Amino acid sequence: MNSEPLIPIWEAYLVAVEALKVSKRVVTFSNKAKQALHSLDDNEAEMSKRICFEKHKLGLNLLNRCTVIDQVTDLTLINSSKVIDDLFVLSLWATFERYLIDFFQVKGEKIREILPSDLAEVYYEHLSREIEYWKPMEILDLLKRSLFKGNEQLIELAKDILKYRNWVAHGRNLFMLKQG
Repeated sequence: MNSEPLIPIWEAYLVAVEALKVSKRVVTFSNKAKQALHSLDDNEAEMSKRICFEKHKLGLNLLNRCTVIDQVTDLTLINSSKVIDDLFVLSLWATFERYLIDFFQVKGEKIREILPSDLAEVYYEHLSREIEYWKPMEILDLLKRSLFKGNEQLIELAKDILKYRNWVAHGRNLFMLKQG
């Protein structure tokens, strides 16, 4: 069991955020060069026109492998950033939840040591299977009453993240957010 399963997700999120920043800079650079090119009149020096055109072309070349180059705007980059934030929360929570389930399944193996052994094996199989269906809030409450005694605020933060995750995963239903 990976002891730090959230780190790769965090690193991927940081890379995605930085990639969006680069994209925004390239689009801004290209747009400014295009505006400068269009603002030149016929009397402008040929050299000024050529410089503006080359800057515009450079901006396009930086994005020439992007299939959505003509549709990229500041608004699409902002919206993309919001979507990436939401996907990050969904992925982070799913990985965290899987980690907790795996943790409880491993810890539950101790049940196999009880007697009678026939009962122990059946009991463990049932527990291991049913853990998959435990509600995340109940898992957090279990942790709050055991491993996180004295640090209950961390579990409350995890519950807030779970509520946000549920809100995002279920279509940003405002009614659901108010109930949570």
